[in-house]
Amino acid sequence: MPRVGNEDRSSTINAPAGATYLSDFLTEIPINCLFNKKQTGCGATELAIRNNTPTIIAMPYVALVKNKTIYRKDAVSVLGVYEGVGEQDIIDYATSHFPLKIATTYDSLPRTIRALEAAGLNPYKELFLLVDE
Repeated sequence: MPRVGNEDRSSTINAPAGATYLSDFLTEIPINCLFNKKQTGCGATELAIRNNTPTIIAMPYVALVKNKTIYRKDAVSVLGVYEGVGEQDIIDYATSHFPLKIATTYDSLPRTIRALEAAGLNPYKELFLLVDE
């Protein structure tokens, strides 16, 4: 599926019959888009975590971040950033993991960006930002 950039156009992607999760028919989340998925639990966050695209996932609550990081039931490495996780923790993770997968609260997003820049990355060009519900 082609990734849509800053073009001035809109398109609709409809899930095929029988699809339960986005990963049933997508390998990447399209850029510059809004999802009208009508229900939670369709796998958008997991798709972003499991693909090979370096990704920051911004979430409103610490509980959601912990659900996708420390409470995982698999070996996928996702750094959770919220109060108590320092910039050096982010830098250490960024220099030792690929692809980067960082789940952060909305409030911790600026600190995450600063730490990634301190690690020599340009988060605006090198990472995908998923703003989660």
